[in-house]
Amino acid sequence: MPTAGTSSAAPDATLAPPNWADDSTPLGRLISAVLAVEPLRQLLFQQARSMMIRTAEQRGIPWRARRDELRRQAEPLLAACTNPATTTPHYYRARFHAYNQGNLCWQAACEAEQATASVALRVWKNEPLTPEAAEARMREAIFAAIAPSLTSPVRDALDVGCSVGISTLLLKTWIEARQGHPVRVSGLDLSPQMLAVATVRDHQHRIHAWHHAAAEATGLPPASVDLITLQFVCHELPAEAIAAVLREAARLLRPGGVLAMVDQDPQSPTIRAMPAPLATLLKSTEPYLAEYFALDMEAALRQVGFTDIRCVASDHRHRVLVAR
Repeated sequence: MPTAGTSSAAPDATLAPPNWADDSTPLGRLISAVLAVEPLRQLLFQQARSMMIRTAEQRGIPWRARRDELRRQAEPLLAACTNPATTTPHYYRARFHAYNQGNLCWQAACEAEQATASVALRVWKNEPLTPEAAEARMREAIFAAIAPSLTSPVRDALDVGCSVGISTLLLKTWIEARQGHPVRVSGLDLSPQMLAVATVRDHQHRIHAWHHAAAEATGLPPASVDLITLQFVCHELPAEAIAAVLREAARLLRPGGVLAMVDQDPQSPTIRAMPAPLATLLKSTEPYLAEYFALDMEAALRQVGFTDIRCVASDHRHRVLVAR
């Protein structure tokens, strides 16, 4: 497996998904059987949520106070952030991230910022980092993985599945610092609540546009962007939706354009060795995780016409796939 800071143009080594995520293994079947019992699933949902909030607040993330503040500011913006023509795919209505309504609720939108900081802290859980320092370290490694593929100037970039705009704003800052001039960066997401919070967070109006649309049917013009990022999105999609999103990305990119995908690394020893109780909690909040782990992402990229594929482990839990 490529290590942090290294890359490979060759396909990933052929490995089965982690045994806890694979229903063909005894452990995978056991976890799936437990999650099929609705009262147990609900209990695990609540345990996962409680653990997430408790851990975050212990590490200095003001989870509940920030949630209430963001909701007060974002609620009046909901109508302006909603495109009535957008159709929500069935898979997006699934229960995940400990929310029965998935991302289509204020709770998910107003807690996404805190949850993102928690993910960054968890990557380096044994180091005394602040949430801000952990986030910066994680993103620096991601952008360092993307940089070698950007051999031409970026005029327009699109952050697909942008959530509340954390990745979008950081992407704009990085590209402009790299190129030394302004760049049009837009965000796109299916949740109007997420986009309302993104608008609140973008108080300096740095982002060119916030689009309410499906990643596989954006409605944006073809060959209109130079760089597309999918940051921590694909593990939340079924395999058929990932394929559709990749086709749409290929349609949107200009000749020579770059797609960068950041997500959990199925080959990470840390993820593969996850203890069964923790794996069960994780799987209870991620209904499409098994499909994501089983998918040969490099083959899926090649199938829709991407080339020059590189795979970089940006840290011991996450990978970046970059393709032209």
